[in-house]
Amino acid sequence: MDKSFLREIAQIIKDMDCDYICGVKYVIFFMSKIIYTCKQKGFEILDCDYAYYKSTPIFSGDEAKVFTDYRFLNLNDRKAEENLYNLLKSMRDLPETKNFNPGTLYEELLTSKEKKSLGQVYTPLKIIVQMLEKSLSLKKIDKHTRFLDPSCGGGYFLTEMFAQIKSLNIDGVDDRYILENMIYGIDIDDFAIFLAKAGMLLASGLSDVEFKIFNIDYLTDSFDMGKFDIIAGNPPYVGHKNSTAGYKKALYEKYPDVFYDKSDISYCFFKKSAEILKADGIMAFITSRYFMEAMYADKLRKFLNDNFQILSLTDYSGNNVFKDAMISPAVITLSNNTGNKKDISYVKYNGEKNAHEMFSFNQDKLKTSGWIILRDEELNLFERIEEISNAFIKDICTIKQGIITGLDKAFIVDEETIEKYEIESFLLKKWIKNSNIRDSGIKYNNLYLIYSNNIQNEEHCPNAIKYLSVYREKLENRRECQRGYRRWFDLQWERIESDLENPKIIFPYKAKGNYFYYDKNAFFCSADVYFINGFQEVLNPDYLVSYLNSSIFEFYFKCQAKKVGNAIYEYYPNKLNNVKIYIPQENIQQNISDLGKISIEIFLKKVFNISEEEVNNIINKYVQKR
Repeated sequence: MDKSFLREIAQIIKDMDCDYICGVKYVIFFMSKIIYTCKQKGFEILDCDYAYYKSTPIFSGDEAKVFTDYRFLNLNDRKAEENLYNLLKSMRDLPETKNFNPGTLYEELLTSKEKKSLGQVYTPLKIIVQMLEKSLSLKKIDKHTRFLDPSCGGGYFLTEMFAQIKSLNIDGVDDRYILENMIYGIDIDDFAIFLAKAGMLLASGLSDVEFKIFNIDYLTDSFDMGKFDIIAGNPPYVGHKNSTAGYKKALYEKYPDVFYDKSDISYCFFKKSAEILKADGIMAFITSRYFMEAMYADKLRKFLNDNFQILSLTDYSGNNVFKDAMISPAVITLSNNTGNKKDISYVKYNGEKNAHEMFSFNQDKLKTSGWIILRDEELNLFERIEEISNAFIKDICTIKQGIITGLDKAFIVDEETIEKYEIESFLLKKWIKNSNIRDSGIKYNNLYLIYSNNIQNEEHCPNAIKYLSVYREKLENRRECQRGYRRWFDLQWERIESDLENPKIIFPYKAKGNYFYYDKNAFFCSADVYFINGFQEVLNPDYLVSYLNSSIFEFYFKCQAKKVGNAIYEYYPNKLNNVKIYIPQENIQQNISDLGKISIEIFLKKVFNISEEEVNNIINKYVQKR
C-alpha cells in the first residue's frame, strides 16, 4: 500500500479526538462507504467538493445493509471526513483506491504492538491462494459446494475463495449466488465481520448482499449451518495463559479428545470442524507448527492421525511468514476420507529464502508422542540411534530451571552498583543468562545476583535493603508477595542454593545448537537457563556433557525437538528428559572424557555404526557450525 497514502490517513486519525483504534475503525467505515458509492455510480462523482458531498443524497441513498448495520462505527467527525474525502479525491486513480480492501488498510494502520494486544495475525495472500487452490483441486466444485472459514477475520480467505470459485465459471452460478449460498464465515470479533462483509461487497461490485457471515464463537456457541465441503482458514493462536479459567473449562468439557491443560485453543478448531465437515470434505488450516512436537498437543496428533488422511503438510520449520508476529506456521491439508490413507506430501522450508525440500512420508509412521518427519535415510539413522541407546535422560539425572527473580532490574547488579551501595558480599552470586552460554563456554559479563533470601532480618543487611527499597513498590506488587508467600525483598522463586553452587551442567532453553557446559564456578542462572544435576552413580558428568555436545546427539535431538525460530530449538526438560543416550561402562566413560570431543565422536560412530557418508550427508546438515 502506498506509504504516503497511509501516512496521511494515520495523521487524520491522530488528529481526531478519540482512541486510535476507535478512529481507525471509523476511518475505514467512512472510506469503505465512499468507495462503495463510487463503485456503484462511478469515481467521477468525486469531482464534486466536500460541501456538495454533504448536501446531496447521491452519497446517502440506497445504503448497503453492511453500512446500516454498522452505523454505530460512524463518529460523524466532519473535519476528519472532509480530509479523508479530499484524500480519496486526490488519490482516486491509485490501486489502493480503485481496489480498496478495508481489511488490508486495517492491518497496515495497526502497529505490531496493537496487533499483538488484539491477538490478530494476518495470513500472506500468497499462502491463502495456494491453500485454496489446493483445496478446490481436491473437490468437484458445483453450485452445491459450501465453503467455511471459521475464524474469518478481515475476510481474506472468503474474498479469495470468491475469486477462485468465480473463475471456474460454474453453470447457473453468478457472483451473488456464490456470496449468498456458497461462502460462509464466522468470527468472534464484530469489527472483523464488518471488514469481511465490506471487503467482499467491494470486491464483487454488487449493490447489496445477504452474506452468510456470523458474529459468534465457533467453539462454544450453538449453531446449525449444515455441513461443509471445504473448511479453511487461520485459527487464532491463543495459549492457555491468555484464556480465562471459565473458557478453558468450557473447552475441556466440549473438546476432551484434543484439548487439556496447556493446549492451544486452535486445537479445538480441528475437532469442531471435523464435526461439521462432509464425509468427503477437505480441511486446510495454517496454524502454529508447534502442534507437531508440543507436549500438550499429543491428543490432537492422535485425533488427526486417527480421523483424517493427511494429504499435505508444509512446515515453515521455524521461519516466520507472518508480518509482526513471532509465530512459525505449518499448513496442513486433511481429507475426511480415511479409507485409503496415502503418503503425506511433505514440504519443509529451511532458513534460506524460498529454499525447501519435498518428499513423501508414510502417515502410519507418525507417533502420538511427536511427529518426526524425515527422509528414509534420516529416519533409519534416527531409529538406529534410538534403538541402541540404553538410558533415558530422566533416569540418570535431574533437570531443573534457573531462578525467577520477579524483577531482574532490582536483583541483578554490576560491580559499580555493588561498590556504590556497599552491598553485603555474602549475598552476591555470579549471574548468567541464556545469552551468556556460547558454544565455546561461558562469557561472563561480571553481573551478580543479590540472593536476598539469605537475609534473615532486614537489620542484618542494611545496605542491600536500602538498595532494594528503591524498587519496593514494584516488588510488593508481585503475586507471591501479595499472597503472603514471599517477603517484599525475597526472590520470586529462588531455587535450592546448593544446587547452583555445586558442579552442574547448564544449557540455554532456546538455542541454535547443543550448548551444554559443565559449570564448576558456581554460576547462578536465570529462568531462561536450565541445569542438570543429581547424576546417578553409573554416570560420569564429564562423559555426559561430552555426549550432549556431540554432533551425533545434536542430530538425534533436533530430529524430534520443537523448532521455534529460524534454526532455533527448544531444550525444555519435557523433551530432553524423554530422549535417550548410550551409557558405556564407567571406565570407558572416563577414557572418552579424558580424550575430549574427537574421542566422543569416534566412539559414538562405532556404537551406532555410523558411516562417514552418513556424517557428511545427514548429520552435518543438522549440526550448528561452530
